[in-house]
Amino acid sequence: MNRKRNIREENLHNILLSKYLPSEELNRSFDTMDLKGSFSEKIFLETYKSLEVRETFPMINFNVSFMEFGRFCVLLDESIHFNRYRAKTLRSSFYENLTSFPLMKYRSACRKYEVECLKSGTSKPAWTNYEAEIHFGSSQNSGDLGLNGSSGWKLTAFKDFIIDLMARQKKIRLLRISVWEDLMINKRLKKFNEMLMSPGKAETELILKYVDRKVVGLYADDF
Repeated sequence: MNRKRNIREENLHNILLSKYLPSEELNRSFDTMDLKGSFSEKIFLETYKSLEVRETFPMINFNVSFMEFGRFCVLLDESIHFNRYRAKTLRSSFYENLTSFPLMKYRSACRKYEVECLKSGTSKPAWTNYEAEIHFGSSQNSGDLGLNGSSGWKLTAFKDFIIDLMARQKKIRLLRISVWEDLMINKRLKKFNEMLMSPGKAETELILKYVDRKVVGLYADDF
């Protein structure tokens, strides 16, 4: 079962539904065992080990709450997705040939907005949870990013990497939208984080044009 969308995700979904036909064809279950023995196993394990792990091969199964449409699907990345651990996963060579992924912008956001991640991600289960501690050990005290830091943040970052890696393997054209991406509206830059709280006509039109451009870019990647 998909989790309930927050207000920004729900508003984005409604905006996209105004133009794109919804679809429910994808298998939303992602299982890392599908990577065992594949061409992607080595790069997968390299990224896992970069997060200071406890297991040799992580067995992780989870469902992904895609906003799915006929030609592509969308994930909105909130502030919890931008921190030092996601930055580590973004160093993977996997991203070097993924031309549609805004790699430099995501790396920059991980550096610039970790403080925002701290504002919303220091309580359970975001900071620590049972599954995260199986893979990454115990977390430090809430908000302490020294030593082992946050096992919950590490798991979120690693799952983001798994989604990107396996989406390509499954030939899913995935568009990630960062809440820290900004667009020019009425002669000033507004971030998706702000626009999606209460989008009007101008915001809706700009967001649809933005998605149109990005969807075209998804087809630049050779599947």
